[in-house]
Amino acid sequence: MDNSFVVYFSSHLAFCKADIEASLSNHSMLIEWRCIDSIEECPVSNTVLISEGELSGTDVRLLAARRSFVVVENWSLEVSVKWIERGAMNCFSHSTPSLIASYLFSEFTHYTRTESEKVDMSMFQVVIDTIPVPIFYKDHLHIYRGCNDAFCDFLGYSKQKIIGSSVYDIAPKDLAGIYYAADCELLRRGGTQRYEAEVRYANGSLHEIEFNKAVFMRPDGQPGGQVGVMSDITERNQLMRKLEKASATDQLTGAANRRSFDQVIHEEWKVAKASGSPLSLMSLDLDHFKRINDQYGHSAGDTALKLIVDWLQAGLGENDSLYRIGGEEFYVLMKETDLKSALEKAESLRSGLEKHTFMIQDNEIKLTLSIGVIQLGMEIILDQILELIDRALYEAKNNGRNQVRAVSGKRMS
Repeated sequence: MDNSFVVYFSSHLAFCKADIEASLSNHSMLIEWRCIDSIEECPVSNTVLISEGELSGTDVRLLAARRSFVVVENWSLEVSVKWIERGAMNCFSHSTPSLIASYLFSEFTHYTRTESEKVDMSMFQVVIDTIPVPIFYKDHLHIYRGCNDAFCDFLGYSKQKIIGSSVYDIAPKDLAGIYYAADCELLRRGGTQRYEAEVRYANGSLHEIEFNKAVFMRPDGQPGGQVGVMSDITERNQLMRKLEKASATDQLTGAANRRSFDQVIHEEWKVAKASGSPLSLMSLDLDHFKRINDQYGHSAGDTALKLIVDWLQAGLGENDSLYRIGGEEFYVLMKETDLKSALEKAESLRSGLEKHTFMIQDNEIKLTLSIGVIQLGMEIILDQILELIDRALYEAKNNGRNQVRAVSGKRMS
């Protein structure tokens, strides 16, 4: 047997090293000491002595993936139990180097389990390795205790690298925090769990994954850990987003449509009410647009609508959203915009379009806008807002078109 034994230790415990070596000098045990600045530097499944003052919140989650011994200044049974429950093998006072030495000697002698103590998992492993979807299982301390080949291929790590590791050892910290929180919730609540999260593949690409997990119980009725299956839903979600975008977009002009407006207006109104920031709405209607269809044909009318949308988008700010409501009517929702600013913006669009000339099928075409403007009151309902702005737009059109009219957004009687 090789009588050398690797022990990682934090720099704060350098003062214990000589005393521990002295205690072990007569027992044919040679320790290869390796100083580390944090527990992350200790490889998974290796022995490490770490001072409690060097363990941050994330570091604590790495204890169970190593044979960790926490050294404290003020030892008590309660303190020791606390650290053992959090994943440490044991807890010692820094003033008892001989006790630490005794436990390290026990580690050195009995670290490898006998074959009779092992459960034969070979057939189980063969079975799960034939399943083409990633499968894993962890113990109650969130340490990986097994997985299949598909899971290894998924992450780009060998079973030797994965088994015995925590999620913080094999995943980026930001993603590991998401997985760890979900694991804690599942073990606390029991039963099953389904959620979606990103996973970084072995090639570095991020994929959207659906996790389906369940808690398994020990014979004493306590949670033994969890087993999970992972499904790549990246393509499915991309398709769903494309369909969602298509359903919220006017196919002719590419502008957002009425369905999109109905969804967004409620959310933006909630935000405005909560923050107290102003929210205004503009209703625009192209004057005498039917003449273009009648004179030049519907193809020219479609071209005109596309050009109008591009022109309007160019004149709007980052807090403004354009929606084609139907035909030649549009809404512009203006976040963080009061009535005065909304009127100025509406007049700028009206006067700008009046001066603009569109070339459609080699014809110079002039267009004008009638515009209604309202600042949304905080106590009025949406149906009343839309009725009020329709009144403002009707007034603009009824009084000669090519003009802007505002209306108060107060509650209607």
